Amino acid sequence: MMKFKTNSFLFMMLGVTAFSSWAGYYNTIDTDGVSIRLDKDKAGSVSIHDDKLNTDYSCKIENWNDSLLSGVGGISLTSDHVGVLIASGNKYLDVKELIDCKGQSIRIHSIPYFNNAISSIIDVNFEKKLVLALVVIDAHFRSYQAIVSRFNGNDNLLSGKGFWSNSPSESDENSLFYPGNSIYLGKISVNGEYVAPNDLDCAADSFPGVWDIAKKMKVVFAEDKDDAVIDSKCKKLFSGEKKLNELGGTLIKPNK
Repeated sequence: MMKFKTNSFLFMMLGVTAFSSWAGYYNTIDTDGVSIRLDKDKAGSVSIHDDKLNTDYSCKIENWNDSLLSGVGGISLTSDHVGVLIASGNKYLDVKELIDCKGQSIRIHSIPYFNNAISSIIDVNFEKKLVLALVVIDAHFRSYQAIVSRFNGNDNLLSGKGFWSNSPSESDENSLFYPGNSIYLGKISVNGEYVAPNDLDCAADSFPGVWDIAKKMKVVFAEDKDDAVIDSKCKKLFSGEKKLNELGGTLIKPNK
């Protein structure tokens, strides 16, 4: 398969098909007793329900652009619960601003990062200023590669199979992954140390698997053979409950 090179227009055309079908049609996200969704009857507005106060209110987005309708109302809460991502692209709403708006207007924010014109953010760690994004390689087969970048970054922090680069070389099928029912499976750990571009899987044969961002290596639990044990340890690591050495895990450098 030819390495996918694109401009923002072509990405938009591919992204409309690939991202809008998975982001969740005008879905609702919940955080700390507050439900948030884009208003499908009133473009450029957000509907909010506060369970604690048992109140409903709507907030207008000042800088709304109808090009955002390509995401058909799909939104996703970042792992750190700071932002609400708008499918697809690099736009988000601030959770605190949403909760506090109480019928007033709010604004959409954007995050510049490495190759943001051809990818879509699927998670953010605002404290560490890290972005996890996906590049559409083939919209028909829904295949992707990942970008892990710092805000205003100029490169992909991780490299190898499963990760996007600007190299003109061709990508084989083994360098692509397929998110399945949701592109938002990929996450950055709350402490910003680890990233799982597709799903949370620390098995030795997982792909792309879970990566230590700073050390640029893959996490495995080579001594454990029970899938349930590996899954449990993987969740404890990703949540920050325990350190890698406490769980008996190791880091490896997969073959490129």
